[in-house]
Amino acid sequence: MFKKLAACIAALMVAFTLVPSMSFADGFDPNEVSTPYIVLMEASSGTVLFEKNAHEHSFPASTTKVMTCILALEQCPDLDITVTVGENVETRGSTMGIVRREELSMRSLLYGLMLRSGNDAAKAIAEHISGSESAFADLMNQKAASLGMTDTHFVKSNGLHNDDHYCSAYDMALLTRYALKNEEFRSIVSAPTYDVPPTNKDSNGYQLTNSNKLIYTKEGEESYEYHYATGVKTGDTDYAGRCLVASAERDGVELILVLFGDYSNKVSTNYRFENAAKFFDWGFANYDSLDPTLLNLETEFAFPVTGSDTAELTAAANLDGITVTDKKDVIAAIEADPSLIVPQTALTRKLEAPIAAGEVIGTVAYQYQSATLFSVDLVAVSAVEPAPIETVPEPSASPLIAGTPDIDTEEGDKEKGSSLVFWIVLLVVLLVIVLAAKAVATTRRRRRRARKRRAYRSNYPRR
Repeated sequence: MFKKLAACIAALMVAFTLVPSMSFADGFDPNEVSTPYIVLMEASSGTVLFEKNAHEHSFPASTTKVMTCILALEQCPDLDITVTVGENVETRGSTMGIVRREELSMRSLLYGLMLRSGNDAAKAIAEHISGSESAFADLMNQKAASLGMTDTHFVKSNGLHNDDHYCSAYDMALLTRYALKNEEFRSIVSAPTYDVPPTNKDSNGYQLTNSNKLIYTKEGEESYEYHYATGVKTGDTDYAGRCLVASAERDGVELILVLFGDYSNKVSTNYRFENAAKFFDWGFANYDSLDPTLLNLETEFAFPVTGSDTAELTAAANLDGITVTDKKDVIAAIEADPSLIVPQTALTRKLEAPIAAGEVIGTVAYQYQSATLFSVDLVAVSAVEPAPIETVPEPSASPLIAGTPDIDTEEGDKEKGSSLVFWIVLLVVLLVIVLAAKAVATTRRRRRRARKRRAYRSNYPRR
């Protein structure tokens, strides 16, 4: 009897562990969360599932280190390179405990940056890559601009407060979505712990633990670990309040959550972690995603083209890598009848030859119930060459010299005929010239005789 009861209890515990959404999704209302700045985004499509003051400037604190980390991974792909810490080590706020002139790998610095939220690690990374924190901040802002983070300006690599250092919740979600495409980034931010190897300043090495309680719980603390959590970063300052950027994945759907501005005098210490689990459960319960390549949608379109012997140009839309995210009932309706999706094409150039194969000629928006699900480029499938120019034979240099039309005779006969025509034309021209000259001479003689007669009459008038 006791064994059966123990087995039932164990089974229930496993069920609750695997299905946490049952306790949070039901009855949860995102609008009741007091956090000032919120974004819940589906990672593959970038679809925003919930937002609150998403584009307002806010202080990101140490979530800034998401940008520092992804830049370091892109600038230093070899994480085993040795970095020498500079003379001025950052000691304010949270640190991983490095000292000046310490030599350790870039990998160790990145784990110290993201797990322990080391401000000292951020400074060392920035100086190694760009020579100074200000130069690294320029690199951060360039990257932010390239990602479309229009409500962001970075001043420091670690996120310590500066009035000119800000980021919106939406921009941080964009950045995190981009960073999660990097597998090394994912490995770092999802790690519960990391063992730093011995260095020239520390012969023993030490262990780092993740400050994200969705990922790791220290011994003796209340657990907020979330079964589907995959990262990302916490942040805390007096000006920013408690901040959290988190991610979670379930059944192929990954969500990104940004919570900015929970102040300690207004909410509990773990308010952000409690709400993160609820937001994720709510998102997974109410939203779903699908791959449009499985819907047999129209992807090739024909357009009339001018300036070519080709009458039509075929353009194709590539749907690979596209994800559609929406409420579950909408996704179910689309999957039941994909013909409800209507493609709307729009050209971005005049379709006149020449057109190169692979050239983008426009876009196609796939719409469902008059709302655009997603848009992709239209690309020319093959090249369209201009029509050949018709050549007109140049006239002969002299209008008096011309060949006879081509006739079915031997080449020698053609040349003989051309020569005969030439001499006939020449004789005619000479005859015309002679006759014209003779006519002119005759006219002049007549005029001289007439003048003589008039002169004689004037000298010897009739009596």
